[in-house]
Amino acid sequence: MNITINNQPYSFDEQTSLEHVINQLNLEDTKGIAVAINETIVPKNKWSETILQHDDKIIIIGAVAGG
Repeated sequence: MNITINNQPYSFDEQTSLEHVINQLNLEDTKGIAVAINETIVPKNKWSETILQHDDKIIIIGAVAGG
């Protein structure tokens, strides 16, 4: 299945969870990131049960410290 993450194409197996994708992207330290699928925010406690679909568009945003 093909998905887009931050405007970059990726390919994963069918029935892949959002949590699996985040782990594959080496984002082990997930504190301070927000994830949206097709413009809908997915809470971190739902990542493991959120199964991605072909052509999903995922945006991953990291918090930035500053003032």
